Amino acid sequence: MNSLLPLSRRQRSVSDHPGSRRHRRAARAVTCALLLSLATAVSSTQPAAAAPTLKGAGNCAKIDLVYRPRSAFPDTALGRSTFAYQWIHIQNAVRCLVNAERTSRGLKPLLQYLGLRKPPALSAAARKHVEAAVQLRWWGKVEPGKNCRPVKGDPAMCDPHVNPLTGSTPVSRAQAEGYGRRCASFSVGENTYVGWGREYVTPRAAVTWWMNSKPHRDNILSPAYTEIYTRSAPGSADPAAGSVTPAVTYVQMFGRCG
Repeated sequence: MNSLLPLSRRQRSVSDHPGSRRHRRAARAVTCALLLSLATAVSSTQPAAAAPTLKGAGNCAKIDLVYRPRSAFPDTALGRSTFAYQWIHIQNAVRCLVNAERTSRGLKPLLQYLGLRKPPALSAAARKHVEAAVQLRWWGKVEPGKNCRPVKGDPAMCDPHVNPLTGSTPVSRAQAEGYGRRCASFSVGENTYVGWGREYVTPRAAVTWWMNSKPHRDNILSPAYTEIYTRSAPGSADPAAGSVTPAVTYVQMFGRCG
């Protein structure tokens, strides 16, 4: 029986403040703050811990959607469309569940903007990170020959937020896509999740785990954020999944542009 186990429960803040006179005299000072929440893995060694029901479980659609590969759909216009829309349904379900948790506590719902010519910066950053994670598969335990940067304070685990090839972080990925350029100040946060097996790849499984892990929950319930983008990809970013299918990896980015 599979269960959700945390890789680490750690949060940190990183601030970049103008330090020189030149920066202090600048008309627009940019301050960025980062809240990190680490990933989760799935283990087959212990039963899942009981978790409270999500606030939006009865009102959000597609929260138990299990990703199916292209081969599971007929090669027709409808089949191709249904296959492609899986990710939209998954991402919308996650946002609905997150906002239900927020509004039930008197917090404002997080927004998701549509880019006119290209995807919003945080959406693009999340997509590129989740695709790299599935391709490189560096999440999970530090092992001989595995290329990853250990989590500070937990050297046995790889940091899912730092790409081992490029060294990119949530802030640098967001900035590379243009986030913050028109902001007097901005904040970026990231949650990650990977699950394998039908019960653990759904939007419900991802948000349930996040809400039962303090750093992840703090990101979801932070009043500082105003927008959210969740991108998912087939496959596991953690090689511990082996060949188990289905497997889905999630990257969720939060932002505020002030």
